[in-house]
Amino acid sequence: MTSGQESSDRARKPNKPPEIESLAGAFHPHAIEVQDFSHYALVIDVRTREEYEDDHIPGAVQFSPAVVSQRPLVTGQSDAQNRALAAQDSAADAELPASLAALVAPLKLDQAILVYCGRGGLDSLPVARALRWRGWSVDVLPGGWINYRRWVQAGLEVLPRMATFRVVATSLGCEADRVLNALATVGHQVLNVEALMVRRRGSISFCDAKQPSQAWFESQLLQRLRSVDPRRPVWIGDVEAQVGELQLPGSMADALGAAPAAPLEAPIQERVNRWIEDEPAWASPSDAVDAIASWSPPPEGRLIERWRELSLRELAGLVASVLTDYLDRRQAARLSLRTAKSNGIAPLVVDSLNQDQLARVGAGVATDA
Repeated sequence: MTSGQESSDRARKPNKPPEIESLAGAFHPHAIEVQDFSHYALVIDVRTREEYEDDHIPGAVQFSPAVVSQRPLVTGQSDAQNRALAAQDSAADAELPASLAALVAPLKLDQAILVYCGRGGLDSLPVARALRWRGWSVDVLPGGWINYRRWVQAGLEVLPRMATFRVVATSLGCEADRVLNALATVGHQVLNVEALMVRRRGSISFCDAKQPSQAWFESQLLQRLRSVDPRRPVWIGDVEAQVGELQLPGSMADALGAAPAAPLEAPIQERVNRWIEDEPAWASPSDAVDAIASWSPPPEGRLIERWRELSLRELAGLVASVLTDYLDRRQAARLSLRTAKSNGIAPLVVDSLNQDQLARVGAGVATDA
């Protein structure tokens, strides 16, 4: 066999999943010189409250000393506002600031702590030294917050390519939620990206919900991806590249675009009933129509006029029309791009969208990749 034939044969063989239990083994915080975050009994974020709320290592707690120094931290004579003051080395036996002492109080001395800040150690090193003086084992994240963000972005480029995704293709995010929840109850791996984005396709009420920052969304997404077993498929909703103010990382968008999709098929009346149940905005049909009219791409004018008429007399008919004449048509166009690439899989056919039946259907879906 020639070398060219050998190369061709290798190219035809599917990529073998990594022999690891989760993608955490393929992308580890060792790259930023710390243990896996789950190793630490406590992760302390020594940045401002605003910085912490914008994004932080998942599971971290926030502590902001008012004054920082390269010396150990103790309280001053007055701690009414919980100010962290710099102390002389001889004051190592003094008390920790009250809020910091409260964070470490439940821990045993043999439990590890990780500390990080946004100024290359200027804020985190004094906290670490204060705790080390009192017997705790403390790591400081080298490079601080900037290094962590680089690690997150690198992970979101790598890990989506290592997972096998299967897409639940449906017009409504609430329907995808129901399917994903049912699949999870029978042991499938699921990843609900729309929940992380605080948005759902076809949702009227969720359009006004405050989304997380792009950075916090990425931190949570990476955490979920690291828990994935690459030997088994991951079920996910059909997420668009841009959702509200948030963007799906490029590698993730590419992976989902190439993933096989299973269309959800259910009776229209069942879908209508469940959408009315899941969508609070249908309590005011005329307001719901006004909201839908502002979506992009906008519905045709004739549809909007029909919906305004139905909103005055027939809620079920209104909801059915929005589904079949607008949202389902948009979804069909998206799905046609997948089937044209021969990456569709068997539909998920159900008579009901209640959890028991969805779970029964999910139990019959293969769990191997």
